[in-house]
Amino acid sequence: DQLVRHDDHASDGLVGDVRLSDLTVTELGRAIARVPASVWSARGLLDGAAMLHPFAALLSNGGNPRLGSARAIGKFGHVALGFRLTTAQTVIPDLAYDGVADTVPVGRRVQFYAPHLDLAAGLAQMVMPMGTVGIDVLLSALFVPENRTTAFTVVPGSNTIGGASVSLDWGLRFAFEGEQLPVVSLSIMRRTTPQVRLGGTTDGNTTAYTFNAKAIDVRLFVGKRFGNFEIAAGAGADLLSGSGEVAYVDPETDEVGPPLEPDLSGLRLTTALDVGIHAGPLQFVVEGGYRVGSNLGLTTRFAEVDPNAGRFFGSFGVVVTM
Repeated sequence: DQLVRHDDHASDGLVGDVRLSDLTVTELGRAIARVPASVWSARGLLDGAAMLHPFAALLSNGGNPRLGSARAIGKFGHVALGFRLTTAQTVIPDLAYDGVADTVPVGRRVQFYAPHLDLAAGLAQMVMPMGTVGIDVLLSALFVPENRTTAFTVVPGSNTIGGASVSLDWGLRFAFEGEQLPVVSLSIMRRTTPQVRLGGTTDGNTTAYTFNAKAIDVRLFVGKRFGNFEIAAGAGADLLSGSGEVAYVDPETDEVGPPLEPDLSGLRLTTALDVGIHAGPLQFVVEGGYRVGSNLGLTTRFAEVDPNAGRFFGSFGVVVTM
C-alpha cells in the first residue's frame, strides 16, 4: 500500500501518514484534491523527462551500426564511409503545464531527423575452412546543427564542428561469412548525444528539460548479398543511461523552483531491416526499425501518446566502400 499525507483539519498542507487502502473513495478524493498543484506539476515534469530520454537515445542509436550490411570489412586498411539520416516522430508535452489538469496536454508533434557520419574500418581477418571471420572498428558521429531546430537547442560547452554540436561514438563488429551461408555479425557500440535543452522558463514556457542520452548497444544481424542487392536484418538491446535536470516555474509562487533530477536509465529492445542497392563503390540504403515498448512505471497521463508503447523509426543514407 502507498502512503498519502491526510488530515481533514489541515487547510494548507497534508499531514499524517494514511494507507490508501484505509481511505474511502470520498476521503481519497479529498486527500488528492489537497495535493498542491506544484506537486502534480513536478511529478509530470519528471515523467516527461523519462518519456523523452529514450526517444533521444533512439535517434542516436538507430538500428544497424553499419547501415546496409551485416558484413565486416575485415581487411586492414579498407574502410566503409557512410552518411545517414535517422528519423522518428514524437509528441512533445506542453511546456507550460502547471499541474492543474490531470493529463499533460500536447505541446506539438514533431518529426526529428538526426544526421550521422559512420566509419567502419577493417581491423583483422582470418580465413578458416568454414568461412571467414572479420573484425571491424566502428566509429560514428552524431551532428546536432545549432539553431536549426525549434525544439532542441544545444547547451553551451558541447563539442562543435562547423556550427554543429557533435558526439563521437565507437564500437566493434565481429562477423562470420561462409560461401553458402548468410553473414552473421555481432556489434557492440557505445553511443552518446550532446547535452541538449528543450523549452525554457521564459516567453510563456514554464519548463526546461536539459539532458543527454548514453547507451551501450548490442546488435546481432544476419545478411546476404544477391547481385547488386543486399539485405540485413537483426535485433538487439540498448542499455540506456544519461544525466539531466528539469527546471520549472512553480505554479503556486510563479518563481523558478529547485531543479529536479530525473532517473534516466532503462533497457530497450530494437529490431531493424536494411535493404540496399550497390552501384559500383556506392550503396544506397533504406532502413526500417521498431523499438519494443517498455513499462516506464509513470504515474502521469500524456495526451495523444502512450509513453510505454513501441516506436517505429527509419534511416536512409549512402555508403562508399574503399
